[in-house]
Amino acid sequence: MLCCFSWLLPLAVVITIALDVLVVESFTSSSQLSGKKNSASPRIETDCFHLHERPTAVAAATPRREEIRYIAGRRALLLHPTTSSKQPVDHPPLIILGGMAQSIASWEFHLPHFAKDRSVLIYECLGQGPLPPEEICSKANVDTYYADVSLERQGSDFWNVVDEAFENDGKVDVVGFSFGGRVAMAAAVSQPNRIRRLHLTGVAAERDEYANVLLASWKEMLGANDADIMNEKENDETNNSRLRAFAWSIILATYSEQFLASVGAARLHTWVDGVCKFNTQSGLKAILLQTHGGEGQWTPASMAEEMKGFVESYKLVVGSNDKMASPDQVLRLAQLLGTQDESKQDNCCRVVENCGHAVPFEAMRLWREDVIKYLT
Repeated sequence: MLCCFSWLLPLAVVITIALDVLVVESFTSSSQLSGKKNSASPRIETDCFHLHERPTAVAAATPRREEIRYIAGRRALLLHPTTSSKQPVDHPPLIILGGMAQSIASWEFHLPHFAKDRSVLIYECLGQGPLPPEEICSKANVDTYYADVSLERQGSDFWNVVDEAFENDGKVDVVGFSFGGRVAMAAAVSQPNRIRRLHLTGVAAERDEYANVLLASWKEMLGANDADIMNEKENDETNNSRLRAFAWSIILATYSEQFLASVGAARLHTWVDGVCKFNTQSGLKAILLQTHGGEGQWTPASMAEEMKGFVESYKLVVGSNDKMASPDQVLRLAQLLGTQDESKQDNCCRVVENCGHAVPFEAMRLWREDVIKYLT
């Protein structure tokens, strides 16, 4: 979930990211897809890497990609299917919303696979990603910029970004992970009947007590009880000790122990660096304080009740070892969302064995194939 990097990083870092991607794919192939545990270190394939290209396997399927830009005030990336396909593209656009401490680059490896036959939009919600340019938010106005990152605001922002990106008010499909899944639900409540299919991973009706303990610790790490923290200038987020402590903690909480042991401490250091480089302490703290309440209209349970019938169909996915969204509470969310088309009802919820919270990155191929099959 937290491998937050950019293709614009220096070459050495880009190669490290690519290697991390293959580590995850290799681990998925040998362990998650077979349903068996694998104690061996994952195998790293290096023969497909070139000094001036992306991995060959990805480049071969790369669709037409726009530059990262700001759409309706949000940092976003649009991809479009290649025009060589003989079949007309009749799928609605796909919107991808990532987890709290992620950036666009966290999803780089998944994106080409999703954009083979449809346009794909991924953007960073308010509070995610790096501080925007001066014309959108100066460092002197950080407090004001993050004053409202509530789910109500995020749901409204969602449609502003979508409508500006695609210049119409048609239906879309949405894939949301963790925080992004809750934003997707808020968007469904904000404008009923505009989301066709909704695929959510790591979103529960309620959190259990252990998840609440983790949230409390993260708020403390990011300075929720420090009145001066919002006023401090974020000149060098990478060296911010609070943010680094948070990055380590959230990585350890969202991946399974088996997966983390296979990846190793050295590579995890690069993931922590990525979280710190491509996020702000103020933005993440604002998300934690404003969007993780256990009561009110914008909890997943409340939104599920309100959005019944607003979405044509839904699919929920959770790891069996998820510490943030227990499988029982994800199943409860499915019940609250209500019945749907009979052909999809029996498959509306999937538990991925031996995975933690970050299923899209711990079981990359399995998860991606689940999404593609569901959306087709």
